[in-house]
Amino acid sequence: MINILGIFIAILIAHSTGGHGILVGWESAVAVLVAVPVVLLFHNSVASHVIDRWHLTRQQFTAAEAQGMTEYARQLALEREVLQRRLPVFRMGTDLLILAIYLLLSIVFGWTDFVGKVLGVPQYLDLLPQLLPYFGLLAASWVGQWRMEHAIRGSDLSLSRFVGFNTRANLMTVAPILLIYAVYWALITWVPAVNDLRQSFEFLEVAVHLGLVLLVSLFVPVVVRLVLPGGPMPDGRLRRRLETFARDRGLRINQIMVWRTGGSMFATAFVIGLISPFRYVFLTDALLRRLSEDEVMAVFAHELGHVKHRHLWWLLAFVVSFSVIMMGSTLGLNVLTGTADYDMVSMGLLLAYGYFVFGYVSRRFERQADAFAARHTSPELMASVFLKLGAANPAAMKKDGWRHFCLERRVRELVLARAHPEVARIFRAELLRGVAIAVGATLLGALLLVQPIRRDVVTGLATYSLNQFDRERAKGSDGAKVDALREKTLQRTAAMARLSEDLEPVAEWYTGIVVELSGEDTRAFDKLIAKAESRLASTTNADERARIESLADLWKVSKAAAAHAREHGTTFDEEFIKERKRQGLSE
Repeated sequence: MINILGIFIAILIAHSTGGHGILVGWESAVAVLVAVPVVLLFHNSVASHVIDRWHLTRQQFTAAEAQGMTEYARQLALEREVLQRRLPVFRMGTDLLILAIYLLLSIVFGWTDFVGKVLGVPQYLDLLPQLLPYFGLLAASWVGQWRMEHAIRGSDLSLSRFVGFNTRANLMTVAPILLIYAVYWALITWVPAVNDLRQSFEFLEVAVHLGLVLLVSLFVPVVVRLVLPGGPMPDGRLRRRLETFARDRGLRINQIMVWRTGGSMFATAFVIGLISPFRYVFLTDALLRRLSEDEVMAVFAHELGHVKHRHLWWLLAFVVSFSVIMMGSTLGLNVLTGTADYDMVSMGLLLAYGYFVFGYVSRRFERQADAFAARHTSPELMASVFLKLGAANPAAMKKDGWRHFCLERRVRELVLARAHPEVARIFRAELLRGVAIAVGATLLGALLLVQPIRRDVVTGLATYSLNQFDRERAKGSDGAKVDALREKTLQRTAAMARLSEDLEPVAEWYTGIVVELSGEDTRAFDKLIAKAESRLASTTNADERARIESLADLWKVSKAAAAHAREHGTTFDEEFIKERKRQGLSE
């Protein structure tokens, strides 16, 4: 199974639990090693129960038919069908259990912190190690899942092929994200200016990430092509028909690929690629065996419907929308309310948006692609495809999915659209309504980001100037250049202090660093320390006292770091880190 939503939630868990681990040490690894066999045993026992019930109903059905108990046999047949339809429910329950265990491993046993602090994996290269327990738990559940698929749905895949198929499918899902992170790590590691900008401007980092998403998205199809087993469809009558069909409608693709799953259960197809040089249509071997040439043409037409209506670009727009909504609900609410972080609220809103809004729009994208295929082949062919696929998967026949309507509904809508062409306007209105909700939510998120972005620009300019001044001073650059950077930093620091009262301590810190490093006033931090001690003596509020004591510690560390930087000709940043370690203020 391609667990897209589960992977997305797991990534959110990995991001949001960093720094919150309770037990961070080798007990983290032990907990993972214990959790995987627990899931294996649990899901295997559930599978045994379901399979036993399936075999029992089959024996009862056979006996009832032999004894002429028609009504009882009908009830047993219905029970067997219900059991088949509930297989995805069992899988969903297991997925939720796996996510809950992964959350437990990340918070209680601090797995995400273990990866960085104990294993020492650099940031942005740590995503895959952080997700390993999740994928390990997922793989453990595949044994029970295979047993149920084998016994109930008649899957002809061996266990090794079933695991291999799921491994490749999930790798295909997470590979683009890992590639984006790897490219970003290379940029901040080997291009110092990028790292300076990243440390200064929070939203610039987000913009770079989104730019990388777009760039990598263009080339992801090549990665997917390498990950999935198979190759181009062999030359022949069917291939020539498909290529002619696409060419006659002005829809360009690079290649028609056959995904060799090695079994008969995974009859599916998909299109990938934002631009035609990297656009591929994948058809599984099971689909090609199960359907006639005309039916394969109808499936191919459906995939081209996604290309025609630019659904892949809309999906990319949703990625941007997710980022805007997540940041708006977190940073915007922080600024507006002035209270603690909203990470959990943001995660909840994002999941709700992804499940309900994106799911709503995605199902109607599928309907739009169905309509395109029905117009360019025939509704009867599309209905025939859905009925054949539903015969092998009763759950898909009756139950709506996150991104697809059930097959039965898709057949009904094709018939309805043919008999009453005016319903196309209703379907179009539904799609526009969903898109409007998505656009509205995105605009609201963007509106919440106005003040945080303004704040980020002002503070980022001051931080960037300070870093440049510090580096040029340590390099012994031309005095005029250093003086110009010094003045620019002081001006931008003053602007930061005027922006918000809570930024005044940061502005005082920046000013102290500049004047002490330049030798203008080597007692700047002494004055700030004295000011903090005076305020400390006049307040009895515990929270206020803790805040002032923290500032006083910062001033003392900064005074020593600035003195060492002046003496050794080094940067303030490196001396500040060393001084914190000397005073036991950082690990």
